[in-house]
Amino acid sequence: MGEMKFRPLPGLTVATLIAFAILAALGTWQLQRRIEKHALLDQIRTRETLAPAPIELLLPVGNYAAFRKATAFGNFANDQEIFVSHARLDDGPTRLGFRVLTPFALGSGGTILVDRGWIPAGQKDIATRQAGQIEGPTEITGSLQRPSTRGYFTPDPDIRQRLFFSRDASVIATSLGMTLRSHLIFELATGPKGGPEPIPSHADIPDNHLNYALTWYSLAFVLVVLYLRYHFTIGRLKFRP
Repeated sequence: MGEMKFRPLPGLTVATLIAFAILAALGTWQLQRRIEKHALLDQIRTRETLAPAPIELLLPVGNYAAFRKATAFGNFANDQEIFVSHARLDDGPTRLGFRVLTPFALGSGGTILVDRGWIPAGQKDIATRQAGQIEGPTEITGSLQRPSTRGYFTPDPDIRQRLFFSRDASVIATSLGMTLRSHLIFELATGPKGGPEPIPSHADIPDNHLNYALTWYSLAFVLVVLYLRYHFTIGRLKFRP
């Protein structure tokens, strides 16, 4: 039966144990995050299947109302349209255009932002789509969506043109001096002919935690292999038949 002699280097062993513990902990943390992420995705799927509810019942729960179908009654402020740059890639070549966000004064009080949909760049002037404008008190149906956030490289908004480069309700409200009842975006499910084309969002929440966990665990394994190989190379780990 073979014999193994191992004389570990104290300093290197302590450092390796600390690094191994960190890598293993990171892998375990990613697995925990995966469980939480799956629970969140299940919640979102459940919310998306529920029947539309009046927005007044949904807003008090804050961000938990995201992804819920909703109805709202009020008036569009069509003269205060906001444009969010949005290129479309879903139908052939890239098409430049904008999402049209319109302030909507709720009959119960307060204002929300309604994403009425997409228009090509050539229809930015409201005069080119008068037939699609909704005037007077109206009830709308759609879904509540989380606002996007500005990235590090997101351009600054053009306030004079009311042009933004992310659907960040907080930035929009601050830039235009608006007070919103909620920073959730109300996306219309349908719209009149001649108006913006509704393009519903889909929950785009990445679920890469298993890959991350495997990466951390793999690094921990490689660390142990390198640790043992180094000791073998310098003669502190020996195998005898």
